[in-house]
Amino acid sequence: MTRQRMLRRIAYVRRNRCSALVVALTLFILLNPVLAISAIGGSLLGVALFAVLVLAVWALRLERPVLWGLGVFGFITVDTLIADRMGYSGLRPIALGATALFVGAITVALLAYVLDRRPITTDKVFGAVAAYILIAMSFASLFGFLQVFQADAFTAAIAHGPDGKLNWPDLMYFSFTVLTSTGFGEITPATPMARSLIVIEQVLGVMYVAFLIARLANLYGSPKTLR
Repeated sequence: MTRQRMLRRIAYVRRNRCSALVVALTLFILLNPVLAISAIGGSLLGVALFAVLVLAVWALRLERPVLWGLGVFGFITVDTLIADRMGYSGLRPIALGATALFVGAITVALLAYVLDRRPITTDKVFGAVAAYILIAMSFASLFGFLQVFQADAFTAAIAHGPDGKLNWPDLMYFSFTVLTSTGFGEITPATPMARSLIVIEQVLGVMYVAFLIARLANLYGSPKTLR
């Protein structure tokens, strides 16, 4: 019986690959505060991010050329992230910019899958959650990229990064509060460019929810579904 249950669970994950992606993203978020405090931990986070995005590519069932292209780009991203954490701070703009592009590319592919015209499935629901998380992570990378060139881009009651700057967990936390329009207020934008990025993320967050609700309403309101 135990073996049959295990096989059923494996079959469920294979049918709903995005569920595994959501679990991996959740674990990644929980591990951030624990590992980001040291250089070695930060390097492990870079490897973990690469593993999560490889899982995303697997979940999307992308064609082999696209798969190889994203794999090479992801490898370069992780290399620069690890080099940055090990003290090569000159690579920080490249690391953050590459992370934003890599996560953004995965997010676009995931949104194309979730919002296409094919029927909504359990896997697509998990995919919608994963895409929402990845949008926040993309903007966290963009905020970090901006902070490299504008050290005063954000002000915070407590900043855990060096020189009073926001570190990655701070940036990701802030990005989620912006995307969900929570706005606790302990981190605020201080430059016009930072405010512009926040406006774009807020609009995308509202549009995403609106598009997703419209997609579900279209599904459940169609004559074929009501029969």
